[in-house]
Amino acid sequence: MLELPPARYCRLSGESLADAEVLFELSSCPLPGVYPATATDSAAWRTPLRVLQARKSGLVQLGHVLEASLYQQYAFAGATSKGYLSYLRALAQKVSRCLPRNAAILEVGCGDGALLGCLRELGFKNLCGIDPGRSGQASQTAVSTITGYFPADAPGSWRAEKFDLILLRHVLEHVETPREFVAHLREFLRAQGQLWIEVPDLESTVRGRRWSNFYQLHCSYFSQPTLDALLGEAGCFCFEGEVVDVFGGSLLRRFAFGRPKPKAELPRWGTLAAQVDEFKRNLNHLTARMPDPCVGYGAGERTAVTLGFCPVVERKLKGLYDSNPRLDGRFLAGTQVPIAHKEQLFRQPPAAILLFALSHQEEILAELKARLPTDVLIGIVDHESVCQPLAAFS
Repeated sequence: MLELPPARYCRLSGESLADAEVLFELSSCPLPGVYPATATDSAAWRTPLRVLQARKSGLVQLGHVLEASLYQQYAFAGATSKGYLSYLRALAQKVSRCLPRNAAILEVGCGDGALLGCLRELGFKNLCGIDPGRSGQASQTAVSTITGYFPADAPGSWRAEKFDLILLRHVLEHVETPREFVAHLREFLRAQGQLWIEVPDLESTVRGRRWSNFYQLHCSYFSQPTLDALLGEAGCFCFEGEVVDVFGGSLLRRFAFGRPKPKAELPRWGTLAAQVDEFKRNLNHLTARMPDPCVGYGAGERTAVTLGFCPVVERKLKGLYDSNPRLDGRFLAGTQVPIAHKEQLFRQPPAAILLFALSHQEEILAELKARLPTDVLIGIVDHESVCQPLAAFS
């Protein structure tokens, strides 16, 4: 298991975390987003998962520090889900209604470049992206895509020319030092530029009981008040925001330079431990109802952290299937569970499937119904722990 140093100071306020409230913790959890080539290499990729809430700032955050170099192994791919691509196209349309086609746009944490590709289809040409992960290395959709970390590996020309829009989608929650990171973003924006930030919404996560949204690569868990407070420190204010239906509910907020709004009251999350314990009990109950062995669908972050919440699930799994072709033949980090491309699932239908990929649940179920026998047993790995034949899903 990887040894992680404890987080000593709040990522938002800098206050000591010595007296922070522990919301819940797991002693050993597979590390999401890393996919070793062999079962032997996979064994060590586990860490603790400890989630805290700072007393003063109210920011919910990881209780350990994760090395940034781990993101070179990260392999999220946005272009493998039709539903997710539809969302990205809709987001690109929002950009097109706000900015002229000659606007200079930078996406920090562009992944496989799927959003930049959508913007290019709409006629935007001055597009740049940067990402440290393996998905970024494979991107060929942007005019200028850099494999590296922001801001250290950003070309000097970017800082000199500046951008009309910087997009930061599901990146800020991964950043160990968000105050410094946001300050650097400002250096790359023009005076009238905009900063669009999308992060998982903590309130939606708790309301929807999506406990697998908590995992080791998320340093911070933002709600609207804490996100606005962070940007306010950098001299930005939110002029428009909404909760969008992606990854169980995410904050999409648009910021510009100006006077921050007054800070809102911060909610406390002290009841999470009891709710997480209920989730674990439901997972154990679901696993007991599934035949042994069974397979899983989805090899992303939710799968890894679910196996941390309920280790008995791992012992039930013969393998995992995923739509991301880059994961074929690899292993889920910290486990002995192999991953194969989804097409192999349809060639050899199993008796039962545990569905982990909740963000794309409807899309996946529709494909399973079209291509698998209707008597295949499906277990939905969420708080309700549904278990029924494929034919029963409407």
